[in-house]
Amino acid sequence: MKSVVKIEVSKTTEGLFGPQESTALGSGFVYNASGYIISNEHVVGGADEINVTFYNGDTVEADPVATDPYSDIGVVKISPEEVENLRPLPLGSSSDLQVGERVIAIGSPFGLSRTVTTGVVSQKDRLLQTQTSYSIPSVIQIDAAINPGSSGGPLLDFQGRALGITTAIETRTGTFTGVGFAVPTDLIRKVVTGLIERGEYRHPWIGVGGQNVTFETAKERGLDKARGFLISYIESDSPAEDAGLQEEDIILGIEDRKIFGLEDILSYIELNTRPGDTITLQIYRDGETTDIDLTLGTRPAPQ
Repeated sequence: MKSVVKIEVSKTTEGLFGPQESTALGSGFVYNASGYIISNEHVVGGADEINVTFYNGDTVEADPVATDPYSDIGVVKISPEEVENLRPLPLGSSSDLQVGERVIAIGSPFGLSRTVTTGVVSQKDRLLQTQTSYSIPSVIQIDAAINPGSSGGPLLDFQGRALGITTAIETRTGTFTGVGFAVPTDLIRKVVTGLIERGEYRHPWIGVGGQNVTFETAKERGLDKARGFLISYIESDSPAEDAGLQEEDIILGIEDRKIFGLEDILSYIELNTRPGDTITLQIYRDGETTDIDLTLGTRPAPQ
């Protein structure tokens, strides 16, 4: 609880009648003793002023460090000397989570600091669409209540270790209806390290688009199962183009791991690789399966 903070930001946006100032609330948690605090990109990104309130009511100003819109992760920094007994939150391993496992969400919904809710892991390995054209892989689905203002707060196990950052809810009303999502710590570790050390995180990139193989597609192509990712377009000057991938190819595997759809591809390359790594794809083309080596690039910045 003492590691979790409320975040209030001021932003200037361009309105119909000129610049307009607005404020927004979110949550975050202390990452390390140097004063780095993790939250969501959609909470702290583009902020003119960031104020962080701790469990004892102390409020200090934070400086923006960097954000990553592809994972919706943002990092800010305070001066650790300004806070007494700064307590980093230990990170657990999201890959160890089991469906049905009990979890705890802490945040500031509607500005109500240090709100604690509990629930279970409803499912793992969800794809969560961001404000970019890419989705976040391996997202944790939970039924613990989270609401506006909860974003950026930690999802914990019952040992007090962070397993993710609560990020979004599925709702038609704007409030919680039983489906919430958290970005997993296995991705957070990689992204936050890049944001702190380099001011950016370089996501590995293949450069293809398409859709998951359906039963109809599998039957048409002579596949015995409806699994894989059907490539419908290849971006120019991409690793896929350089490797010789073609439209209508089907990705069936990466490094001998079976691929059932886009989630498996994104999850593997995001959690296990970095730009410059070479991976081997199992490609189904013209009724035959072949291996193609591909050297991953760096995903272009959002437009």
